[in-house]
Amino acid sequence: MDAIFGKHRVDLDKHEIRIDAKDGALHELHGKLELGPPKTPVSVRTVHLPKFLAELLVELRCEKPTARFVFTGVDGGLHRRSNFRRRVWLPAVEGDSKSGRPPIKPHMHFHDLRHTHKTWLIEDGVPEVLQHKRIGHKFRGVMGVYSHVTRPMIDAMLEGLQARWEQNGSKPL
Repeated sequence: MDAIFGKHRVDLDKHEIRIDAKDGALHELHGKLELGPPKTPVSVRTVHLPKFLAELLVELRCEKPTARFVFTGVDGGLHRRSNFRRRVWLPAVEGDSKSGRPPIKPHMHFHDLRHTHKTWLIEDGVPEVLQHKRIGHKFRGVMGVYSHVTRPMIDAMLEGLQARWEQNGSKPL
C-alpha cells in the first residue's frame, strides 16, 4: 500500500489512512488531473478503517502490487469525475445489462454515501466530536473547543462499523 498513498499516509497494520495537507485530494484543473490540498484544513485528518475494510484494501493491493493507486480506470489512470460516474458508479447503482449486474440502489448519488455513513455513526451512538472529525467537518462552538476524540471512541466506532458489515450479509475476511 505504500506506493498507493505514500509511505507516510497508509498504515494498514494500524488500519489508518492519513489525508495529507499537501496532496490529499484529487483536483481537475483545466482538463488535467492533479493531486493537491483538500478543500479545508479540517479535511486533513486520519481516517480509521474497520478491520474488514483494511483487509479488502490489502486484497486489492495484492491484485495490483506495483500500482500507484488502488481505484483506477482500465488503463491504470485516475478517474475523472464524469468518467467515474458513467463507467463505474451508474452501472453499479443502476445495474448493467451487458455484464448481467443487477442494480444496487437506483438513483443513488455518490455523495449519498457520506450521508449514509453519518447516519450510521448517529445510530451507533458515536459522539458528535468524532462524527465531525470522521467526516472532515469543523465542530463549532464550545463543544468544538472542549471536546476531543479519544481512542476508546474510535475503537467503539470501528466495532460498530465492523458489526454492520458482518450483520448485513458480508462475511468477515
